Amino acid sequence: MNKTICQIVDSSGSLPRDFIKQYNISEVPFYFKFDITNYYRENIDYEITEFYKHMEKHPDDVLKTSAPNIHDWLTVFEEQYARGAKKYIVTTISSKLSSSFQTAISAKKIFEEKNNDAHIEVISSNTCACGQAALEIGIAKLIDSDRDFGDIVETIHKMVTKISTLFVVNSMTYMKAGGRIGGATAFLGKLINIKPVCEFREGVVHPIKAIRGRTKSLKTMIDVAVSRIIDINKMIIIIQNAEFQEDVDYMCNYLRNKTNYSGQIFKSNLGIIVGAHSGPGAIGIGFVEHP
Repeated sequence: MNKTICQIVDSSGSLPRDFIKQYNISEVPFYFKFDITNYYRENIDYEITEFYKHMEKHPDDVLKTSAPNIHDWLTVFEEQYARGAKKYIVTTISSKLSSSFQTAISAKKIFEEKNNDAHIEVISSNTCACGQAALEIGIAKLIDSDRDFGDIVETIHKMVTKISTLFVVNSMTYMKAGGRIGGATAFLGKLINIKPVCEFREGVVHPIKAIRGRTKSLKTMIDVAVSRIIDINKMIIIIQNAEFQEDVDYMCNYLRNKTNYSGQIFKSNLGIIVGAHSGPGAIGIGFVEHP
């Protein structure tokens, strides 16, 4: 691995924990709190399983979230600098969904003024969750290939424009509460069991197709994904779920049977910050071509 280039991410991508360790990726956590608690740090202070149990038991307890602050970013920048890193690639959730990108930019300016031999590239993924994770997995592999820093950065910016982030929620209650979907759509879904297939595009949620029933919605999501892929063997694919592992297995099998794909499909839990808006049972697939 190229030890002079370090990779730093915010926690909204919910990268697989073993992948983070394998590629020495630094993760800067988001914060969250319930109505009667202090703030917790994502992936540090609270188990994801317990979080989704809490959501099921207390659906009206709307989560409050907070992006990493400037100090959080600076702390990680300094840790990496002490280890010898001079070049940094930082990725965040879409700048349209959170202030994480802006606080990282502010921290970059402070750090580079203090350390003029450091170069920090901060990139908004323009998405979140599984799409962001697919991008970040690709970045780790680019760094591991010992390519030139400038070439890596240029390639990443091209990759950002080609990410797909598709998802299905089990209940639209949480998206409605978080302001992520219209009240009329949420009400309709409750009445006739609509499970809309949606995507993050340009940092915003867009419905693709309204499907009745959970299994049909999962199949439709994979069908849409496959329709967008030219060569699946060049893709980085990750599936994230909120405590519905059997649906992950179903999606993987359906995707492999439909495409004869035998390559790696990454898997991870849907993180708390994104899961707070999508709720228990949410599941998504993110993919991007690896250059």
